[in-house]
Amino acid sequence: MKTKNFNNEKIETDKELDARFSKMKVLPRGTFTPLKGATNLKNCKVKISMYLDADILEYFRTRAESPDSAPYQTQINNELRRIMETETNSKTKLEPSVLDDTEFLRALKEKLETV
Repeated sequence: MKTKNFNNEKIETDKELDARFSKMKVLPRGTFTPLKGATNLKNCKVKISMYLDADILEYFRTRAESPDSAPYQTQINNELRRIMETETNSKTKLEPSVLDDTEFLRALKEKLETV
């Protein structure tokens, strides 16, 4: 007979183990889904399937073979984050600088008056 541990109790047979599992409540899918806004998305990994060009994947896998380098999936994630943050930062910096540029606004006003 096999002995297994379950909640610090010894269970002598697989039948006893099966009996305990059959008494457990099965929760519906999505029970543990966090409320919207309750999770910091930056720290939450999501498993997806996507197609990448083979040469791109090979490039990151080769980089990951170097000593002290991050795994290739982390490197891809970091590059995507860099692009995202650069784009986000450039949009937020451009708008206020354009609106505060008096020369630009004067030229825009002149151009609009001719239309």
